[in-house]
Amino acid sequence: MKLRTYVFFLLVMPLASLCAQSADDSLFVIKDIQIAGNDVTKEYVIRREMKLHTGDTLRLEVMKRDRDRIYNLGLFNKVDIDYTVEGGQATVFVVVTERWYLLPYPVLGLKYHDISKLYYGISVLDNNFRGCNEKISAQIGSGYDRWAALSYQNPKLTADDDIYFSSSIIGQKVHNLSPTYGEYLNNNFDINETIGKRFGYDQNFYVTAEYQVWQVNDALIGRTVSHSGRDAFPDLVFAYRYDTRNDVEYTTRGTLVALSFVKYGYGDNAVNTSASAFDIKHFIGIGENGGLGFRALGSFEWGGLIPPYQHFFFGYDDRIRGYFNTIFEGEDRLGGTMELRLPLLSPRSYDADYIPLPGFRRLRYGIYFSIFADAGTVWYRNQVLNQQPVYSGYGAGFHFLFPYGFTIRTEAAINNRGQAQAYIDFDTSF
Repeated sequence: MKLRTYVFFLLVMPLASLCAQSADDSLFVIKDIQIAGNDVTKEYVIRREMKLHTGDTLRLEVMKRDRDRIYNLGLFNKVDIDYTVEGGQATVFVVVTERWYLLPYPVLGLKYHDISKLYYGISVLDNNFRGCNEKISAQIGSGYDRWAALSYQNPKLTADDDIYFSSSIIGQKVHNLSPTYGEYLNNNFDINETIGKRFGYDQNFYVTAEYQVWQVNDALIGRTVSHSGRDAFPDLVFAYRYDTRNDVEYTTRGTLVALSFVKYGYGDNAVNTSASAFDIKHFIGIGENGGLGFRALGSFEWGGLIPPYQHFFFGYDDRIRGYFNTIFEGEDRLGGTMELRLPLLSPRSYDADYIPLPGFRRLRYGIYFSIFADAGTVWYRNQVLNQQPVYSGYGAGFHFLFPYGFTIRTEAAINNRGQAQAYIDFDTSF
């Protein structure tokens, strides 16, 4: 869009609040919707996330949800939506600040948020290929685990449907997660294809076809299902997702429901099991930027012999705070979390016009205080659920929000045995 039009948007939007009566009760009809700042992103990518259309009656709540969905695309550092009124008709202005999309960058991180599990590498990512929110990445890494991966995602295959597609291939050497079977490396190869459909703005259903190979150099009993030390099998995933969260990077209101069923192997495959899972998150907004969140999750397996690489855990991606460094392992698991998130410094943008790269000139940050409680249990199929211990903990901490969705948490917790701990983590809890 031309520079003068973009500047006009920036000048007119601060004045728009002068016209902003209670639009929830207004009869303002939308005459026009204008979008600026999308130098790379195609306009349809933004409009696809908007319930507001020309000819609709303006509603502030709908406008706010449109802003949230546009931001949740992960393409923008900042999204502003406002309007002006003239002659009883409204013009809606959407101004976005694009992130840096093409990123050849070094990879450096902590596997499972553990400081002793450092990994590093290099990645080339186009997060907005062709301006269509398609994603292409190539990555190679070493350190605690070693891997090489290629992936592609297309959120909208054609102009007339909401069918999406993704594909990835990865080869990796990964450490065994199961403390029961000792320390060893898994050689893993995985290729998968996903086809899905979006229903409306908030619901998705998809199917993934996958082929996996798991191999160990030392074929001790139990490390693989096959006595040769090599398991190779297809699997088929059916999944449903409902998502109304206001901010997927740090949620304070909205709901996520994720359901899945997986069939691993079939017929004469050594691996021939099934699994199902649910993950439900619900946040009740408190004030403008605070929230009270609840989470319930469960994972269950059945069928033939279940190898350790298909076990479920607390202590890696999902943790019970108070037992932050303790690993709980099983073939089934249940867990729950409650977390209060109160803003000390509400999320906002820092304007760094002196930075030469446009994708780093509008940088989002914020600080929250949190009070939380976690609980969970794991068990094997030969165990009785109500006879298993439930592990729990509660505590409080500070959450620091940084640009590009990066979060640091500093927390302290006490578990149900009265043991206290403090720790730093590098992601949101849920």
